Amino acid sequence: MLLDFIVFMVVMALAGIGLWLLSVAVAPKEPHPVKEDTYECGLPAPEPIISSVNFQYYFYAIIFIAMDIAGVFFILYSIGKGDPKFGWIFILFSLLLMIPLSYVMIGGNRR
Repeated sequence: MLLDFIVFMVVMALAGIGLWLLSVAVAPKEPHPVKEDTYECGLPAPEPIISSVNFQYYFYAIIFIAMDIAGVFFILYSIGKGDPKFGWIFILFSLLLMIPLSYVMIGGNRR
């Protein structure tokens, strides 16, 4: 079973490297200047746009991704063998996840 996992990981790594090499080989080297223009709803911008990123909701996005990954782990644990002696690890993991979640729910990221 471990050998199957190792073979799977090697195949996925080779597939990822192959797709990356394919994108490097096929991608245009010098894109047309029109492709780099800033558009608003499909029309050229009426004035020069200064691209700035608003990081106001960045913390919420990270929390969402962390909770999404935690949900996958919990589902895999529940449909897998679910060895009870490892249950305390998931309890600790969920308690650690509650710290940033409670911070967001209380409103600690307000400016």
